[in-house]
Amino acid sequence: MTGLGDSADRGASVARAAPIRPAAEPDRPLSEPDARGDLSEPTPPCVAGLTTPADRLAALRTLVLNEREPLVTITHLLRLCRDEHPVLWSRMDDPACCGRVDRMLGELSALLPPPGLADHLTGDVRDALADALQPVSDTPVVVVARALAELLDDRYGHTVFASFRRRSPYQPSVGDPIPLDSPDLRRMTALAPTTPPWRLAHRLDETRHVRLAGEWATQFRVVFDYSLVDTLSGLISSDTVVATCHPNASLDEIDLPRGHRQRSFPVRPAAPELQRRTIDSLLATAVAEGASIALLPELCVDEALAWELHDWVRRPGGPRLLVAGSYHHQVPMRAGTDHAAGRRLNTAVAWVRGHERPLLHDKHSPADRPVHEDIQPHGWPEQRIYVTADGWHLAIAICRDLLNPRAVQALSEAGANLILVPAMSETLVPFAGPVAQLVGDNQALVVVANNPAQWSRPGDPTARRPARVLVGHPGFGQLTRWVPAADPAPGISVLQVGSGELKWRPCPAGSAVRDASRGPHHRAATAPIPPRWVSTLTAETCAWTSDMRSEPTVTLRNAAVLVVLIDRPGGPQVLLTQRTADLADFPGQMVFPGGAADAGDASPLETALREAREETGLDPASVHVIGLLPPHALVDRGFLVTPVLAWSTDPAYPGATNLAEMEAVAEIPLAELHAEGDRRSTSIGDTRAIPGGRGYGPMTAALLDLLATLLLPVDGHPGGA
Repeated sequence: MTGLGDSADRGASVARAAPIRPAAEPDRPLSEPDARGDLSEPTPPCVAGLTTPADRLAALRTLVLNEREPLVTITHLLRLCRDEHPVLWSRMDDPACCGRVDRMLGELSALLPPPGLADHLTGDVRDALADALQPVSDTPVVVVARALAELLDDRYGHTVFASFRRRSPYQPSVGDPIPLDSPDLRRMTALAPTTPPWRLAHRLDETRHVRLAGEWATQFRVVFDYSLVDTLSGLISSDTVVATCHPNASLDEIDLPRGHRQRSFPVRPAAPELQRRTIDSLLATAVAEGASIALLPELCVDEALAWELHDWVRRPGGPRLLVAGSYHHQVPMRAGTDHAAGRRLNTAVAWVRGHERPLLHDKHSPADRPVHEDIQPHGWPEQRIYVTADGWHLAIAICRDLLNPRAVQALSEAGANLILVPAMSETLVPFAGPVAQLVGDNQALVVVANNPAQWSRPGDPTARRPARVLVGHPGFGQLTRWVPAADPAPGISVLQVGSGELKWRPCPAGSAVRDASRGPHHRAATAPIPPRWVSTLTAETCAWTSDMRSEPTVTLRNAAVLVVLIDRPGGPQVLLTQRTADLADFPGQMVFPGGAADAGDASPLETALREAREETGLDPASVHVIGLLPPHALVDRGFLVTPVLAWSTDPAYPGATNLAEMEAVAEIPLAELHAEGDRRSTSIGDTRAIPGGRGYGPMTAALLDLLATLLLPVDGHPGGA
């Protein structure tokens, strides 16, 4: 049994930043006498010395007897769980074995202090722990060790944070403990959970507060940094707004020194002063939207601009955390090398309010297409994780670093739950898999900001318009969501953490600065930075402004909904479905089942019945079609919707509900809906509330009003027999 900081399978190339106390080395055998009869110098064996299970158990008991720090003792116990996991898996659920362990824990619990009252293990506690690790008939010691680790984690878990903080910056190696500070992001949101908590997968080498590092620690260096514990406290809450800023419309605004198909360094804004004014305008809009975290894309700044943006976190009302993209730069090579020009790097810089020094992170995975990035990362790949007092693990990854499977595994194992990614890529499609994995593994919040908006070159027949933003959020049904934009103009995306609402805000102020710079007098040099109230007005009027730029051409696609009235003793009831809260169209609203027409649909009737079957599992044979109602044009969404009216005595649902789109299928009395509508304003575009606090949109409201007018002409109840 080796001690903390001395694992036999640890990579020798990984240096320790703040080692935890190692145990004594096992005895090394001497080599045999050579042919001359004298002893040679002791030679270390090529493998660790072999010991019997009794020897390992004796070593473990000695370590437990001499260790006062709970974190270290928990780690020793978890190491035994890892080493003997086959036995643990086979016996941990055995009833007889569990009964004996429970009785032993009951006796030991009386000696331990209540949770939160003691910071170290006293002598009598250590003696009791060592006695509990004595072999017992038909009860493997590893099962006892697992139970002891969980008991100590429960009683002394409050000390773990301070133990790691004392060792900051702490770099674990294989077999070393890592902190499991993970606030459940789903508790901060108004969205239904989509995956179970990540710790429901019962790992044998972890407790609630501690996990052992795996082989990934030899492949990707992870450093836990506690220097911003208090400064970043409260950074994420249900009210937090995260904004990404996108200053560039096309590759023409980016300087690629060696051309599009050759290696390029440095990649940077073609007009730095213009870029600064545009970014200032975007950040002003983000602040007006209430953003406390702002993220810029990769290589949208040069080094000077990245450092100037520090001023934004110093301003009253400015963001608390600003990731100012990344920039290309050169640093001197080590002495004795022949490269006088220095090493080329791509470095992300972030600024934190109340912390004067920048957070720096180098990119380790150079781009190879469509821009061949000529950088020379040095050292072992490293990921620094900033731990906050409320348990958030903040990490910054640059573009392709998020596509490195080893990096993604390291981030997931280390519990990174707030990951900000500046990117410069012609497509964000490959990022969806790693982002979904991180969100699913540890309920992380991941935001990828991309730049520029267009990657097509003049004469290029292929239009390349990547998504501007990719967001991973545990409240999203598909875990990830894209943010495209109607045009390539500068703009920002805004994410509200609690609701999961994600929207795009064009920034006409930023566009005006760019348009002025292209005029005959190049007015960009003297164009003033707009005050905040201008940005507020811009954000509120951007939708109307974009509509006035040109006369739109509207092409409507056919769609249909199925309006089913169900005959019940108390009067007709209406079949409605509640859409899931993470859909782009009508999230969380009650609507009629339906959708867009397929090429194989011969009529609105076929479309309505097919969509109702796919969404709710409804058997078309259980409803009787009455006819069609007047079509409704949803111009803003590009659909001409034909309502198909039907009735049923008992609708059947042999199929499954499409949970990706529908949260519930409900039958609601028409009279109840009509009474609720009478108590409300009937303004155009109003989203009404129905019983139970649910809402329905204008088309659904109009159809319900039409049905009520036809069927409930006088007193709100059906007329006639």
